Amino acid sequence: AARGNAPSHYRVFAQVWGTDAKGKDVPVAWIGGMLTPQQGQLPLSLDERWIARAGARAPFTLRSLRIEDPDHYIPLVQAGTLPLQVPALRRASIARASTAIDESMRMGPRPTALASAMATAQPQAAGSQLVLVHGYCSNGVWPQAQFTNASTFLDAKQNRSNDQFAQRLAQFASQWSSFSTVAHSQGGMAALHLYTYYWSGLDNATGGLVMQSVGTPYQGTNMAGVLAAVGSWFGEGCGTNTDMTYDGAKAWLAGIPADARAKVNYYTTSFAKSKKWYKNDYCNAASDLVLKDPEDGVVEEVNAQLPGGVNLGHTTGQCHTTGMRDPAQYLDANRNAV
Repeated sequence: AARGNAPSHYRVFAQVWGTDAKGKDVPVAWIGGMLTPQQGQLPLSLDERWIARAGARAPFTLRSLRIEDPDHYIPLVQAGTLPLQVPALRRASIARASTAIDESMRMGPRPTALASAMATAQPQAAGSQLVLVHGYCSNGVWPQAQFTNASTFLDAKQNRSNDQFAQRLAQFASQWSSFSTVAHSQGGMAALHLYTYYWSGLDNATGGLVMQSVGTPYQGTNMAGVLAAVGSWFGEGCGTNTDMTYDGAKAWLAGIPADARAKVNYYTTSFAKSKKWYKNDYCNAASDLVLKDPEDGVVEEVNAQLPGGVNLGHTTGQCHTTGMRDPAQYLDANRNAV
């Protein structure tokens, strides 16, 4: 948000608690998301089937409420416990509470336009559009010819928060009723952020490869050290990015649920190790001093892990970007053909 202006939306989280038949507190659900104020209020919602599944009854409370700005996750409002008024459960919800947890329970009802687009799409087209996503302060790094039915998202040389990045990705991909992503670096965080907080054609993607990424700092990187060491690779104006720091990534990742993480297939890489014991191994000599091995010149392998995601392996002999000692990780033709 611009200085002096309130954000147009907020990241909100809270726990819903009720009371069981013996009068003891019982957890019901964790709720939240990116919310836009409506008449001065933030419209938090809860599928009442969660209440029925928990066997909860009044009194209900809202606990650990956090209202944060959407770009840096700075808490603007916090509350320990608030009373919560919940309407009586409908019989249909009670009857359906024993069924499996579905998408609508986790994410709410799909927008009509999104559901209609999927219903009218040709079966072979569902999820067939592949969007290639670059990373932080980057450009069209992916060799599009190595992919099938691919289009390149381009927001060249920009420093965006994950939320800003995700919204631009959504706008670009809105031309397709269904799409999946292959992303580099911060682009992987942006795609996961989009899937978590906003409806898009990404929710209509089918198959097991909804989101793929390589070199993504899901748990952050030494941003200040990396910029000091290899800032010239990113260009002028590309300063620090809170979401990619260790603390910023931790705050961001705290809001990403397990079911969204499970949709991500990710790869990591690092420099090739020399067979000569006396020879230094690195992607970039300067960034090697501020990162823990193994690393790709920008991101450490340990902090490129996405807990709950699908780790498809680590490759040596590939660096984060062009101009480093080993080839760039996004140029691997074999991996790109998967």
